Amino acid sequence: MKNWIPIPGSNKEKIIKVALEEFSDKGYKAVNIAELAAMADMTTGAVYHHFGSKAKLYEIIRTDMEQRVIDRMEGAASLFDQEKEALEAALVTGLNFAVTMNICKLLSEEKPYTHQDKIEKFLTTMLLKEKLPLDVVVLSSWRSILKAITYEQITHEQGKSLLKWLFRS
Repeated sequence: MKNWIPIPGSNKEKIIKVALEEFSDKGYKAVNIAELAAMADMTTGAVYHHFGSKAKLYEIIRTDMEQRVIDRMEGAASLFDQEKEALEAALVTGLNFAVTMNICKLLSEEKPYTHQDKIEKFLTTMLLKEKLPLDVVVLSSWRSILKAITYEQITHEQGKSLLKWLFRS
């Protein structure tokens, strides 16, 4: 069992729930640990005790959300034999989940840590057979769509239509 998974009702769980909302709504840079701690009815010391830093707390939340998206993307992709159809289904499914969970901003912003995220790794693996580095374009497009939804530049439906457009022959 992963040591960061909080026990229901614990202080760690309260902090994670509030932090997920805050990072999803405001993004990493705009989240203030003192405000986050107050919203969780904790002290800043409690946040640092459990997570060590704002960046580590963010990394835990982002990694968990990425895994939840990947689980759905893999499931959707497994339903198709054609790689193009599998990739399109994966991206649309990931988009739908991100919108439903209100994590578009969280998944579209730059990370304050350096390791490759799970969604990037998933797309890179799916596109390994291609002679061009399509993962760069596909991942950038997917994240741009998430960002545009976050800032209400496009709707969820328009985002899905854009992803489908990318895969037209």
